[in-house]
Amino acid sequence: MSSWRHWQHRYPLVKQMAVDGFASFHYINGPVAVSPPTGFAEYFGIGPHYRWLEDGGVAEGSMISRVRKSPQGSCPEDAMRALGKDWDGHWNNHRQVMEYLYDTLEKNPDIEGILGYSEGATMAASLILDEHRKAQKFGRPRRIKCAVFFTGWPPLSPEDDMVLADESDYTVDIPTLHVVGADDPYRYGALALFNICDPDTAAMFDTGRGHIIPRSGPVITELGNAVRDLVDRAYQA
Repeated sequence: MSSWRHWQHRYPLVKQMAVDGFASFHYINGPVAVSPPTGFAEYFGIGPHYRWLEDGGVAEGSMISRVRKSPQGSCPEDAMRALGKDWDGHWNNHRQVMEYLYDTLEKNPDIEGILGYSEGATMAASLILDEHRKAQKFGRPRRIKCAVFFTGWPPLSPEDDMVLADESDYTVDIPTLHVVGADDPYRYGALALFNICDPDTAAMFDTGRGHIIPRSGPVITELGNAVRDLVDRAYQA
């Protein structure tokens, strides 16, 4: 966990949201400590490094390595199926991650939205599906009213299946903002995530860049306006 001042300096979007007190952020790390495969340390910077998903894989057998060789397909869903063809779909720490996220919500009652980057976007979408399921099954009130997904790929269902639009009835039914770079080699995953969201309340924001969170230039102001629009749509809903 880092201080608010540190994150304002590191992420201009946070500063943009704080200008008029529009939004504040609460940060948490993924619960799985990892030693990145060769090449990832340079990409993610100085450790420690964490993941959300524990899929039982190591080195080249793990999803974290295989996404570097993200396949292409005739549609985003085909690309995701190709990516997961050698993975049994088992999410070893499913229950623990959900408990961790629900515990965070319980300790922070003012949280009404969620933001995730890359694998974090997958976990955020998975939480939204789980909240929906618990609301229907147990009448548990839903907390998450809107979501921002920076790149990412589709969520995993409570049954440990990758949720794809052409083979699942699951839908992320709250307003969402999908921040995707036209040069992102993993954009097929982000598009597959977009496709399982409500088309009436999902918006796409193209950074024109790669698999990164934009940190400078006019794109920050534009992205800030897109986040404001998302929150407005959530309140209207």
